[in-house]
Amino acid sequence: MVLLGVAYAADRNAPKNALEFPGFTEFYNLDYDQALVVFRAAAQSQPAADSYNHVAQTVIFRSMFRANALDTEMVANSQSFLHMAKVPMESADDAEFNDAIRHAMSIAQARLDTHPEDTEALYALGVSHGLMGNYRLVVEKKYRDALREVTAARKLHNRATELDPEFVDARLTQGLNDYIVGSLPLGWRMLGFLGGFHGDRARGIQTLELVADRGVWNQIDAKVMLSAIYRREKKPKQSVVVLNDLIPRLPRNYLLRLELAEMYADMGQRSRAMEIVAEVERMKAEQAPGYDRVPDEKISAARKKVSPQEHADSRKP
Repeated sequence: MVLLGVAYAADRNAPKNALEFPGFTEFYNLDYDQALVVFRAAAQSQPAADSYNHVAQTVIFRSMFRANALDTEMVANSQSFLHMAKVPMESADDAEFNDAIRHAMSIAQARLDTHPEDTEALYALGVSHGLMGNYRLVVEKKYRDALREVTAARKLHNRATELDPEFVDARLTQGLNDYIVGSLPLGWRMLGFLGGFHGDRARGIQTLELVADRGVWNQIDAKVMLSAIYRREKKPKQSVVVLNDLIPRLPRNYLLRLELAEMYADMGQRSRAMEIVAEVERMKAEQAPGYDRVPDEKISAARKKVSPQEHADSRKP
């Protein structure tokens, strides 16, 4: 699941659904290698800030996926976002990520130098800063640098929505920033570079719910983030609603079904949770698209989480 990712910048003259755009279906269904092939080709044929942001985000999310850092438990079981485990990134991926971000920022800034009120450029530059914030946090573990980048992203997206109040997708970063900063210890919220912005968890959730309801490009991102946040807020029923909406739209994303099982377990419905884990296991055995790559240890871990007593009983002589 997405933890601190910032959604894609996109040309709003393009298809009005992220899943209609080449590469996005693969991305959301955890096929990061194929998504990267598509996004790299787009960046080469059309070197826009958006295209390079797509490459950068796919690279870092692939690293997070490999490190099991996309599970919402990473958020739900932490006292703050500062306790996330460091994500290893291969040197080639590190170089590609930073190169893509440099290209994206350069292109977006060039547009802003000529047209300071270009909302698409403001948004694209904000996405780049958000992705750098993600990188600083999960790869480098530089907390203050991460917050500076996310704050820069929020300011740029604030400006974009000031100029265009109907740019709902740009509110994703605002909502996420509100929630993250509002969840930090007071000492962190008092840091000068936050510009007096202390965040607001409730407002952040409301903003993400708005994007999940009315967003176009970032609707799925908002829903995925909300499922993680609802879990952290101990609201599994709301998370179940979101996950049941996402699963049919992203049928190859096995993390969603495993997450759904854990939500039912959190609600005390362990028999339903076990049914879902068994379904994942069956789909893996049948080599259903996407499920053929579910690690056995993922299924085993899910069984232990949703039915710890059954696991304990299985070890009795």
